[in-house]
Amino acid sequence: MPDESEAVYHGDLRRGGRITVTTDRVVVDRPADESVTVPLTGVVDVTLQDIDWFLVVMSLGLVGFGLASVGRNLLLAGLFVVAGLVSTALTYRKRGALRISVSGETSPLRLFPADPTACYDALESVLSED
Repeated sequence: MPDESEAVYHGDLRRGGRITVTTDRVVVDRPADESVTVPLTGVVDVTLQDIDWFLVVMSLGLVGFGLASVGRNLLLAGLFVVAGLVSTALTYRKRGALRISVSGETSPLRLFPADPTACYDALESVLSED
């Protein structure tokens, strides 16, 4: 674990665990996995994904269509409502995803910080200093 003196950001992850951004690396501690350490020299890109409003509107449209179709076919209307609610819940759960692309890795490191904006700002400020 990095020293407190070099830590730029300390925060919790929404699904458990902690993230620490220091002046030279990112340390991710997840309860189910081992600790992941990424040196800042290997970071290619950092993006913060906000909620996908298009999917939210489409999912709520499914709910509305299902509710409007209750009189025609109750079973089919219920399936539309359930599908729309599940899609809305999954889309909401993926909000604030922080993606850290690392050189040499095929897929980015995907995290869900409790305060995604503060974590992203801290990471961007450390990366811009290099």
